[in-house]
Amino acid sequence: MYKKILNIFLIVLVFIYIIFEELVWEKLAKPILNFISNLSLLKDFTPKILALNSYFILIFFISIFVIVELIGVYAGILFISGHIFSAVFIYILKIPVAAFIFWFFNITKEKLLEFKWFNFIYNKLILMIEKIKNSSSYILIKEKSLDIKKSIKENIFSTRSKLKKKIMSIYRLLKK
Repeated sequence: MYKKILNIFLIVLVFIYIIFEELVWEKLAKPILNFISNLSLLKDFTPKILALNSYFILIFFISIFVIVELIGVYAGILFISGHIFSAVFIYILKIPVAAFIFWFFNITKEKLLEFKWFNFIYNKLILMIEKIKNSSSYILIKEKSLDIKKSIKENIFSTRSKLKKKIMSIYRLLKK
């Protein structure tokens, strides 16, 4: 019984992870991160940031990281308490700051990993993510979500779709 509950809990966590990976990271955060990385203003600051003291970089990174995570927790609390639109709005507002902190981490990673405890936590986190991605639950849910995604694209967004035809006919009717 305990193992069954644990498996259900892990499947839910993996499902949430995949949703955040697919929707939040791939569709929102990654494009923002790419935009931030290409800003010439920030490229000019990169050498100045790298010239900073390692402790200052660590304190700045952790401060912004904690703020971003607290905003995420607050959005989660709002979501659970039924304020779904507020939670989604606040979570979306968090994404550009999170993308900035990803950018900051990418350019200061070498200095941050000089701290043994930070390096230990980082490596354990990467190991945990790899374990999740190699788990049978992750692979199964990922395959099913890709099938669902493909089915939705074929059934709703294809040119042969009845729903699309209905929407187009309603649009034409309203246009007239």
